[in-house]
Amino acid sequence: MAHDDIIDLPCHGLIGEMVEVIGSDATVRLISAMRRSTGRSWRVCFYIPKRVHLDHPLVRIVGWHHAVLLSREFGGEIFQTSNLRNHERAWQSVSIFALHLRSNGSVHRIAQELGVDATTVRRTLAGKPPEALNRWFPLNFKGLV
Repeated sequence: MAHDDIIDLPCHGLIGEMVEVIGSDATVRLISAMRRSTGRSWRVCFYIPKRVHLDHPLVRIVGWHHAVLLSREFGGEIFQTSNLRNHERAWQSVSIFALHLRSNGSVHRIAQELGVDATTVRRTLAGKPPEALNRWFPLNFKGLV
């Protein structure tokens, strides 16, 4: 499942501007990659160069086309954005419920497929299904999980 299919990113502020230029999937990839490199858990900070070269990390993360678009629109700017952890958790929750409902798979199989801990899967399934899940499974979830 792609991020675009499930979770809507904020359409305002810097993230909204990035989504307009390169789309939400590329925006999520970029912020996730930069999140690992900054060492700060509460924000993501990175520089968009005025000119992008083929060996620039931005090209490896989002591809040449998106890197050029970012450079044209925001070249020379330093971005400080949200780390999108709340969207990542929402995506993970929807994915866990969707896999469970589609295949009625075991907790360990779901955890392995998503690369999370089995405890995370159990806790998620014990909670309330996220609203975004109704887009694909318009059912009453009581008693299913």
